[in-house]
Amino acid sequence: MSKSSYSEYLLEVLQRPPEVFTGIMPLERELYASRIYLRRCKKIDAPELRELMLKNRDYLEKWIQPQPEAITFNCVVDLISEDRILAKKGLRLDLGIFRIEDDKLIGRIALHSVDFGIQRSSGVSYWIDESETNKGYVTEALATLISFAFEEISLHRIWLKITKQNKASAKIAEKLGFTREGISRKCLFINREWQDANVYSLLDEEYDRLADSWIENNYLGV
Repeated sequence: MSKSSYSEYLLEVLQRPPEVFTGIMPLERELYASRIYLRRCKKIDAPELRELMLKNRDYLEKWIQPQPEAITFNCVVDLISEDRILAKKGLRLDLGIFRIEDDKLIGRIALHSVDFGIQRSSGVSYWIDESETNKGYVTEALATLISFAFEEISLHRIWLKITKQNKASAKIAEKLGFTREGISRKCLFINREWQDANVYSLLDEEYDRLADSWIENNYLGV
């Protein structure tokens, strides 16, 4: 195979979205940390997810994109169905955060804006029940999803965009070893206004150096 033909072949492979999310992460699979596990939500989870979204509506308005005006059961079922479509296309992977001790759904975390092409990267977003904040659950969930992203789907870079007001999320990113790259101006529409965000990133080679310490600190299960 000529050099040019090989380059074209390699480019095609890199740009082809693999069926990672439906193949490697089927509905039945669970990713375990010390106190929580992650799995894709099913239709049976819709009532619990709806209750969690309604309970935290006012709280989440400060941190994430606007929620539907009416959070009905059908609205949540449609959300879960959309999750499946995006996962099948390899564009996004949404997972519920469940507490191990009682299997209670306490939040959501996602790989989004997934690029299997030249960037081989993904953003991460998450939210958790207000009553479960400051307990370390998000740190475990984020570390677990990052481990999956680097080790099983071979991403090169994970990034976070965190509003300046969200100091708790910034602390989590820094605790896990993310590098603050700079500010992305007015890039997030949250709480009815465009907001600046700090951009944090973690590379695969950095994760390789950090993984053992994550395990020692109980951020990752073994």
